[in-house]
Amino acid sequence: MNHKTLTAAAALVITAGLTGCNTAPKTATAYDTPSVTDTTTSVAYHNGNNVPAHGVALDGYCPVAYFAVNKPVRGQKQYSSTHEGITYHLVSADAKAEFDKNPDKYVPAYGGWCAFGMSVEDKFPVDPRNFKIVDGQLMLFLKNDGLDARELWNKGNQRELTTKAGKHWKKVQG
Repeated sequence: MNHKTLTAAAALVITAGLTGCNTAPKTATAYDTPSVTDTTTSVAYHNGNNVPAHGVALDGYCPVAYFAVNKPVRGQKQYSSTHEGITYHLVSADAKAEFDKNPDKYVPAYGGWCAFGMSVEDKFPVDPRNFKIVDGQLMLFLKNDGLDARELWNKGNQRELTTKAGKHWKKVQG
């Protein structure tokens, strides 16, 4: 994917409406954690990271589950851990122990911002159900009615996009 294509894709994201993932009606979710469709949830920044205002990263999905079962699974408050001031909900005592042993292995890349957004030097919100494991890192992506940023990522040169995203994250992280 060349620079013009990336720029056009970024423009498409902007015109598609970055908040499109937050326009669905409010829905109840398990564990009192607002969903990505909860219109009352604003984004709070903690040391440059993308953390919902309720303070639970990944909208309550368990970071270990992405790696263990290759899918997002809701965590539970009773198995919470805090890493660098950010709270994560885990699915079990075993998952909590695994996370606590090596949290950096499980936290999302680029502070939880959209990996594709970082590669085009921007911060896009994410849908924590739209993810990919790349070189042992959890990458999250924007997904709304008009755009799936993971699809754009997959159409590009992953190594090049990862390098660009990493460089931009170093510039913008807190």
